[in-house]
Amino acid sequence: MFILTCKIEIGKYIFHSVNEVEITKSVTELVDMAVIKMPTKFKIRSNNEQKYIEEVIKPGDSVKITLGYEGKYEGVEFTGIVKKVNPKIPMEIHCEDAMWLLRRKNISKSWKKTTLKEVLQEIVSGTEIKLSKKIPDVALESWIIRSKNGTQALQEIKETMAMSVFLEDDGTLYCGLQQSTNIGQRVKYDLNYNLVENNLEFKTADEKKIKVIYSWTDKKTNKKKTYTAGDEGGEERKYNLTAVYDEKVLQSMADKVLKEAKYDGFEGDVTSFLIPFATRGMTAELIDKEHKNREGNYFIKQVVTTYGTSGARRKVTIGNRL
Repeated sequence: MFILTCKIEIGKYIFHSVNEVEITKSVTELVDMAVIKMPTKFKIRSNNEQKYIEEVIKPGDSVKITLGYEGKYEGVEFTGIVKKVNPKIPMEIHCEDAMWLLRRKNISKSWKKTTLKEVLQEIVSGTEIKLSKKIPDVALESWIIRSKNGTQALQEIKETMAMSVFLEDDGTLYCGLQQSTNIGQRVKYDLNYNLVENNLEFKTADEKKIKVIYSWTDKKTNKKKTYTAGDEGGEERKYNLTAVYDEKVLQSMADKVLKEAKYDGFEGDVTSFLIPFATRGMTAELIDKEHKNREGNYFIKQVVTTYGTSGARRKVTIGNRL
């Protein structure tokens, strides 16, 4: 029998029973989030004193969420900080990862002849956040941050350079191409056996009509340029960049995006129980004994983990085929 367990640590308080938990981790979003739903008041075991959630849990409190099955699995699913307490019934405690620290840091600085890593290092300096070793070497002619907080500065990099930016599960900041976040771990899903729900659709590369459009302003002529790859009339994926200094590198990026998007394989998501464990950046090995030609490995883009009275689930959204 699988008996669910939880340990929710918020500030100096520990809870072993809550209404619901939802944790979202994605390579496409800047911030990992968790929402904890629980009664509006609780009793302290040591002295039976009654406390109201909104009186003792405040923004800035540390959060650690551990979920599992008694005697079979236990894992830390989220660490972060309380962002806000929403006075509903049940009470909602909204949390986010260490990006919360960067929201409270204001930055105004300019660079000439710098690198992406140097800019990122300035953004995280003075906090506990370290840079991932997988950040690519990208040269920048110049970069300006005009009175922004840390998350706003990262969002600008994300949008301007068309990169994935987020904190990995080890707490380090990653910034780079989405595919390069693969953490080298694998989870197996038998499409005919160990899934609660299967929302996958198999498509061939020829069925996927995709058009990738990269636009930027030429620094020398101050004129707008565009590079297009893919199918005319296809689903458009647009990227508007401002920090382009090597047109060949940009064209290579666009061609890579197109190649990753057009493949024979599955699209969509699957829902499993709490085990097997999965997180974004892992490889999902899909096993289909009825259609062996469809089996393959896929990059995991997003995982939404839920826990509550109805059980525990992981909704895993896959990206391109590996």
